[in-house]
Amino acid sequence: MKALFTNLTILQRFVALFILLVVIPVIFMDWIVSRNVAEITERQVGSALVKWVESSHVTIDRTIMHMEDTMNQIMLTTEIQQMLDIPTSSSYERVRRFTKLDDMLLKQASSRVAYSFFMPDTESLYSFVPTLDIQTKGIYYSTHLDALPWYKNAYKAQGRGVLSVIHQFGDNPTDIETLVMVKQMNSISNGRTPAAGYLIASGLEKVLASDLDPVNVAKDGELLILDSNNMVISTTSSFRIGHIFELPDYISSSAKGFYSITAGGERWLYAIHQSKESGTKLLYKTPMESILGDHAVIQQLVYYSMMGYFLLLLLLGTYFMRSIIRPISRLARHTRSYEPGKPLGLAHYPQRTKDELEILNNNFMDMTARLNDTIRDKYVLEIKQKEAELAILHSQINPHLLYNTLESINWRMTQEGNEESAEMVRDLSLIMRIGLSRGKTLITIDEELMHAEAYIRLQLKRYEYDFKVNWLIQEEARKCFIPKVVLQPLIENAIVHGVKRMDSDGELTISVKIVIDTIIIAVEDNGYRIKDVRPIMDIMEGKNKNAGYGIRNVHKRLQLHFGEQYGLAYSLREEGGVRAQLTIPFTQSLEDNGGGNEHV
Repeated sequence: MKALFTNLTILQRFVALFILLVVIPVIFMDWIVSRNVAEITERQVGSALVKWVESSHVTIDRTIMHMEDTMNQIMLTTEIQQMLDIPTSSSYERVRRFTKLDDMLLKQASSRVAYSFFMPDTESLYSFVPTLDIQTKGIYYSTHLDALPWYKNAYKAQGRGVLSVIHQFGDNPTDIETLVMVKQMNSISNGRTPAAGYLIASGLEKVLASDLDPVNVAKDGELLILDSNNMVISTTSSFRIGHIFELPDYISSSAKGFYSITAGGERWLYAIHQSKESGTKLLYKTPMESILGDHAVIQQLVYYSMMGYFLLLLLLGTYFMRSIIRPISRLARHTRSYEPGKPLGLAHYPQRTKDELEILNNNFMDMTARLNDTIRDKYVLEIKQKEAELAILHSQINPHLLYNTLESINWRMTQEGNEESAEMVRDLSLIMRIGLSRGKTLITIDEELMHAEAYIRLQLKRYEYDFKVNWLIQEEARKCFIPKVVLQPLIENAIVHGVKRMDSDGELTISVKIVIDTIIIAVEDNGYRIKDVRPIMDIMEGKNKNAGYGIRNVHKRLQLHFGEQYGLAYSLREEGGVRAQLTIPFTQSLEDNGGGNEHV
């Protein structure tokens, strides 16, 4: 084998190595991936669907809890409590109470939910009330409540809301079923009387369907709400309310998870979550083909693309190998004749694309030219550095003229009675004075806070904002040093992206506190809640370079001054809004930071 490989030409060796080291390993890896990709995809999609189903189930539980709270409020109304009291012997009083309660229940109803009230009437005192066969909602009296289909479960629940599927009230020749919540209730004044009445909210399948309406995760997928007996209690495109959905026993006993099921000759992916609060299950079922079908097409496309790529790579490799094996004596002559700083006394050869050696020759000449340019640029930069030092000296003189001019304008406005404009000029003068700081890079936290206060006052007056500002400053931290103008970009972001349009409801909190050997400075707002601060962290870490220059600049400046363990971080506030937090060392002298008050 070794002798056979030795007798091959360089080009033949390249082709053999390409097949052995590239084509065969890639095809083998593709074969392994193809065998496991379906299982991996199923596991990843299943896990994602379980999390999604779990979060959707939280919304459904909140809807059910809200409905039970609404029913509790109805049960405490005067109209319904009067009906629960000992029945009056006056026919007029019975009709009056009935009418008031009927009007109240009608007002509480919505386009999707109707409320009905059931009471026992063993003495037939309310025989004038329409029966279940006539009216679809309202007040009902019955001599045998225990014969109604929902009575047993509601009685056992002892006042807790119970979900049941029953036939719609009124004329219902097609046996249309509806989802209801039943609550047993007693009279407040006569609480010893058990089961004084039952309040029923019907049409809940429409409410739950509205929570599930925006769902469209995969083609042919379907979301079902089941009760503890696997009965469908939500309206779907394939199943009616009251249908018993068949589930394997090992799924029925599980709280949540995803399963691959074969039913009707087709494979399905089930993602299920069971709620302890409402006793319901949320099941999402989708054909496995909807998940893996597109993947198979893409896999086939990748396979053919890979074969084409291998062929193209082999052709290009053969082309370049023919150019590499030519003599390189011309390039060696050029390297011997070059001296840094002096022009290369050789001509630039015409570019011929088939000659690899001429490309290397021309690139070497370009490299020597760039090296000579670098030497000249270094000399020019040394001169510009001297000029920059002179410019810094001038910049330390010119601001005094600007400060004095602003103070004169402030004094003139004060004399003329224009106090608000005078305060804005004074704040602007303070911002510029602290911002320049005579060329210093580090200032005290007290000076930085003065700069931030002046900036906020200018923003409040300039745009007529009405948000509140809270200052929580630990006095011992005021004398510590910090890079100048690091709070202003954070405050500007909190105003623009947080409290800008909240008027008097907006609130900024700037806090400074000492924690062991560090100082924590936080800028918090109660603005609109965002879901994730990861995009902000990507900006700060330089992953997104098209936005957020201000906060990225603050983060890098802190790390350059104090080290990689310090800097800026963003997080969400539990009560709403965003928190920007600066962490710096406890530094009360410039020597603690190794100087750091140099001119810039």
